[in-house]
Amino acid sequence: MTHSDTTGQLALFPELSDSPELPSISTLPEFDRALHNLIKMSDLGAFISVTVHGLDKSYSVHVRELEIPEDFLLDSRGDAVSQQFLLFPEPLRQQLRKLSYDVKGFFNRENSFRTPFGYFLYRPYFRIWSKFVQDQQARLEGFLTDALSGRTYGKHFQASFEKGYRYLESIRDDTAPWNFEGRVRLADLQMCRKKIKSEGVTLHSLNKTTAEFPMMAIALKTMHFPFDLSAFVKQVAIRFDFKSIHLDYLKDVEIATVDDVIKMSDSIWN
Repeated sequence: MTHSDTTGQLALFPELSDSPELPSISTLPEFDRALHNLIKMSDLGAFISVTVHGLDKSYSVHVRELEIPEDFLLDSRGDAVSQQFLLFPEPLRQQLRKLSYDVKGFFNRENSFRTPFGYFLYRPYFRIWSKFVQDQQARLEGFLTDALSGRTYGKHFQASFEKGYRYLESIRDDTAPWNFEGRVRLADLQMCRKKIKSEGVTLHSLNKTTAEFPMMAIALKTMHFPFDLSAFVKQVAIRFDFKSIHLDYLKDVEIATVDDVIKMSDSIWN
């Protein structure tokens, strides 16, 4: 017989286990009580976490990560701190943050209470919340399409790439056998991406002694940036997860009202 005990399992039959570390629920009455409370709590609502994915795009450039030979760098630049570069400028990021906050603006004292990781949403509001998310997703996609249409998204992508590219130019020594273009073109970036994908190039495998190293290095660092607006919009999503709770937290309480759930939540996080 094999055992697969984990801390997430319920030890209903401790006499059959070889492990001295057992979860605290070890009897059927405790299990029944915890399960009863779980059902009651589910009738009242559910713990939920909410995030907006895909908006906050950035990349970092660190000479240690890029494994650049010391001889190719200006004096003392080998220990330079990592530089962070963002896809969008600050005014646009502020607008996007506001749209993200608006999503969480749904929650109030009438329909939920706040927890350290999110909210406990009352059950009568589940369908309203689902419809609200659909509306907010459409609003977010509409804003992005309007604000970044035409060549706007491409210009932001190009400008963000250029910052990392010029950073490498600013720290390179004359001994570095690298070429730097006067202006980075989107067509050049697209060619770099095709080469990276077709040849399976990585930061580790990239040859640091070739003239194209700076362009390829920043192309690798920005691979998670969608190349066009439609691909970017598809990555943006409002995600919410209904969180489970370990039955251990429910074995010594009595859940009958929302106040009981609030007290239990406070006891967990305090």
